[in-house]
Amino acid sequence: MATQKKESPNTSALAISINLLPIEFRKKKKDLSWVTDRRTIWPTVALIAAIVAFVMIDNFITETKDNLNSELTRVKEEVERQRPLLQKIGELEQKQGIVNTKINALKSIQVNKKRWVVLFENISSVLPPNMWLASLNQMGEYNLELKGTTFDFSEVADYMVKLEKQSSIEAVSLVTIATTKVDGEEAYSFTISIVLSKDNGQEG
Repeated sequence: MATQKKESPNTSALAISINLLPIEFRKKKKDLSWVTDRRTIWPTVALIAAIVAFVMIDNFITETKDNLNSELTRVKEEVERQRPLLQKIGELEQKQGIVNTKINALKSIQVNKKRWVVLFENISSVLPPNMWLASLNQMGEYNLELKGTTFDFSEVADYMVKLEKQSSIEAVSLVTIATTKVDGEEAYSFTISIVLSKDNGQEG
């Protein structure tokens, strides 16, 4: 009578799978575990973010550059359009400068005219009765030479004193005096130097 061996309940069945196919017929399983590996994911995400940021910055720079170039072109065109006007303004400013120069010259003439009117009034208003003037020459900006004749010698000194008191005259000095004949009568010819007051005719 055959005896059956009973398997012990504590003995676990071992299932061993052995692939007996030749190597050329075996199917290889693809290893895709690297796709989910952190060492691959984070560098890839960082690289993609860097590329996106670079593209955005490059687009922004390009757009800004294009806008600036467009604005520069517009400004240049506007300047070219306004160039005739700027040239006209320059011509007007130049003409205005010439006009101002002429106006200043006219003002100077008016001042000098007043100065000479005052001076002639001062010279003639104190002229003695027996004296007459032969010439009046300007020797410098503020210097005059006055020549005259008189029948009375004392009138020369009196005339010089009165001239020195006039507002347009600063100083008077006798240069020469000599005897002469006028219609057979004895007379005196003289030359007086006059220094003019610098502010005469400039006020009021």
